[in-house]
Amino acid sequence: MNSVHSKLGILAVLHLALLGVFASWAFGGGSTWAVTAISLIGSLAPLLTLAALRERRAAQIPSATTLYLLIPLFCFNTLVLLSVLQPALRIAFIEGGTVFVPRGDLSIWPSSARPELTLKALWLFDAIYLSAFNLLFTIRHRRTLRTLLLIFAANALLLSVFGSFQKFANTSGLFFGLIPSPNPTFFASFIYHNHWGAFAILMLAVSVGLLFNLRPWSGYRDFGHSPALAAVVAIFFLGVTIPLSTSRSCTLLAILLLAGALLHGLRRVFRHRKEQGRSTALPSVFLVLTGVVAFGLACLLARPMIEERITDTQEQIAHMHEIRGLGARAQLYGDTWRMAKDRPWFGWGLGAYGTVFTFYNNQHASDNLPQHYEDAHSDWLQLLAETGAIGTTLFMALLLGPLFLLRRTREMTSLPRYLFAGCGLILLYAGIEFPFGNPAVTIFFWICFFCAVRWVQLEPQERTS
Repeated sequence: MNSVHSKLGILAVLHLALLGVFASWAFGGGSTWAVTAISLIGSLAPLLTLAALRERRAAQIPSATTLYLLIPLFCFNTLVLLSVLQPALRIAFIEGGTVFVPRGDLSIWPSSARPELTLKALWLFDAIYLSAFNLLFTIRHRRTLRTLLLIFAANALLLSVFGSFQKFANTSGLFFGLIPSPNPTFFASFIYHNHWGAFAILMLAVSVGLLFNLRPWSGYRDFGHSPALAAVVAIFFLGVTIPLSTSRSCTLLAILLLAGALLHGLRRVFRHRKEQGRSTALPSVFLVLTGVVAFGLACLLARPMIEERITDTQEQIAHMHEIRGLGARAQLYGDTWRMAKDRPWFGWGLGAYGTVFTFYNNQHASDNLPQHYEDAHSDWLQLLAETGAIGTTLFMALLLGPLFLLRRTREMTSLPRYLFAGCGLILLYAGIEFPFGNPAVTIFFWICFFCAVRWVQLEPQERTS
């Protein structure tokens, strides 16, 4: 039976590795064909789930507690599918053109403004969530999780180097100009710099967690000949790419994460050296100097981009002083809130934001034409507008349910702590941006989340085995 579990674990890792690596290189899933491909790859997840359940039943391993975690997903799917049965908009023909017109006879029951978009969004979400959820069913050893995370860290390092060369070459499009980018702020294979920033934050959390998961480099000649050196190199390159991509908010999040990691490293050095009865001064100074030098080098490499964003920030602040307000972003949030309040319980339908928001948008471009928005630039607000209070509550249950499994955990090692920290930063970031509007970021968020949960579950078992 162990060999069967091992095979299922390998299949789950290969499945997630294919899903994550493909999404990260396929424009972060930022194109229609990439979204379809990700949905198709992720659709293999239920087969792995059923295989795992079958083998667990044969081995008389209880699965009820883990299956209970899928109840919010089942309810969320039911809510969304019910909304498809009642379109919130109807098609009208005005002066030879086709337009969407709100229905005036909507009941209080779930409805969707764009049923076809709702079904596509639900397919993508289920494919991603179930693929990551399978980690709870199929993985039996922490080393398997570590292998998966190492694959993703290596992939992120390769992407960061590729993106840096592309940036310094000043290319006009993706893949060194081979593919035109719809957004000038692209980085590496990601169309939008803030999506790269969110991806890099998660991969920084993975790399830092793997670094602290390493035991002191006993068995190696010194630090330079240990795996720790590779982890530090990955952290440096990933860290540099965030300001290099001109993502201001993610740069601040990265500084917060890395500052915490540096303090953690100092604390570990203090404890280790004191246990050996040795001085803590030299390694402490070395760590601080390393952090300062790395930060200075990152600022030097990204100096033009940092100066450009500082100028942009100053201009935005001056504009806010001039209009005595927060500008377009505040108006966008206010209009989205009005949209959410009109259907507070069930929302306007998953994936329907861009269509419905045209009825609530009060902003106009410089040429006095309506300013179009496909995203609310706040995932939490958009989720509320699309799925209402009930759908948002069910989504939060998808996050809190797995954490309930860890309620009796007294100790948590560094790796899951950093994975949870990375996920927490993305959840906070989702309040002012739309990282979950990018399939690759969504994939790596749920993988990091379930890797952390499963790692904590396995720790007591592997200590006693």
